[in-house]
Amino acid sequence: SSTGLHLADPNLSRERAEAIGVLLGRMHEAVRFAIGDWLLLVEQLFPVEFSQMSELLGLSEEGRREFMRVSERVPRSTRRASLSWSHHRAVASLPPAEQKAWLKRAAIEDLSHHALRDALREGEPAAAPTHCRCCGREL
Repeated sequence: SSTGLHLADPNLSRERAEAIGVLLGRMHEAVRFAIGDWLLLVEQLFPVEFSQMSELLGLSEEGRREFMRVSERVPRSTRRASLSWSHHRAVASLPPAEQKAWLKRAAIEDLSHHALRDALREGEPAAAPTHCRCCGREL
């Protein structure tokens, strides 16, 4: 529900708990693209009502603009299900051919979105990180 995860039987097997986690993660990634795509559609179909309709999401204007920017700049045909929304956000400012190339490399090399962002700054994809950028923990 909107207030949390409610399970009929909270005594889950590890496999079932992992399956729920995978599903929730996929939903989290998908909803950002879905919101951006919806905002673009509503802006096109209802330009006068767009502002009011976009507020129905309960998101900040900045957040809504970012979802729209990524959805608009990275077409569905370029998006890779194996990569996060943040990977796509990292390449959104690039031309389409470069987006595809970088996303392909990120998928092949299993780059985190942080590693992809760093590689974009340096001009060449970095090797997959061995330690977390935030806490230094070995991956």
